Amino acid sequence: MFGQDPQFTQFYATPLFLNPAFTGLTYEHRFSANYRNQWPGINKTYSTYLAAYDYNISNLSSGIGGYFLQDRAGTSNLVTTTGAINLAYRVRTGRYSELRFGFNAGMTQKRLDFTKLKFNDQFVTGSSVSGDALNLEKINFLDVGVGTLFNSLNYWAGFSAKHINQPNASMAGNIEPLPVAISVHGGYRYIISARGSGKTKLEEFVSASLHYKRQQKYDQLDIGAYYFYQLLNVGAWYRGLPFKKYKPGYSNRESIAILVGLEIPDKNFRVGYSYDLTVSNLRINNTQGAHEVSIVYEIAQKRKRNKRVLVTCPKF
Repeated sequence: MFGQDPQFTQFYATPLFLNPAFTGLTYEHRFSANYRNQWPGINKTYSTYLAAYDYNISNLSSGIGGYFLQDRAGTSNLVTTTGAINLAYRVRTGRYSELRFGFNAGMTQKRLDFTKLKFNDQFVTGSSVSGDALNLEKINFLDVGVGTLFNSLNYWAGFSAKHINQPNASMAGNIEPLPVAISVHGGYRYIISARGSGKTKLEEFVSASLHYKRQQKYDQLDIGAYYFYQLLNVGAWYRGLPFKKYKPGYSNRESIAILVGLEIPDKNFRVGYSYDLTVSNLRINNTQGAHEVSIVYEIAQKRKRNKRVLVTCPKF
């Protein structure tokens, strides 16, 4: 009865969805696509798709972009579709550091497939069509979010808030404000080797980062580390708050994720795969974990690539 926003294990591969301040944090053009299949062992659970594009307007110290997201859940095929636009502005705080601010606005639609449900009146009347279902309609609402990000060569820290306008998400004509969702994320990178003018081409580094989010009384922590060497990026993550319990007997541990990514040398294209190993009471033999794939493609002129080092660590 308590829903949740769609989420990605490779949250840094969905930067526009994570925090609008990431918009334009690229050399010029960036295209990305993501797919998540959560708990395929449980029939009709969660499938999430996301496609995004953003552009760095360097002469205006800003970025613009947008994304399209669709999430399908449950046997009733609850479909949540969002189309959003992001704007970001940056302020230089040093040669290799900046403070960024972002804004997000999108339209969301939620709908159900009533042909896959049975209502009480259908059992009484024997009708193939439910009168109760006519009271449940698809809904559309405006959703607004904001974010900020401090970005430097070795570390970064960000904050974002979704649903700050708390739109009414009820499909039954009630008043059910969508709770504000808070996200705090950041990390540290240790560069082992780099080349090129200004050492802007990173060849090898290790990094640790975290992501904490909260919506009403429910919260979650993702913490992990990466190792990057030339073409290969590997990482491991733990998701949960093992020392916190919402109710007696219900531990707050969810999964351990393994991530592998490949990137071509000039950083135009990268692909990542992750698998979530369920460690909660749902158990891996029931859920069969979760699979996630991300693809990112960038287009930029060489002269712009030699100007600065981006936050290249959070590949996933």
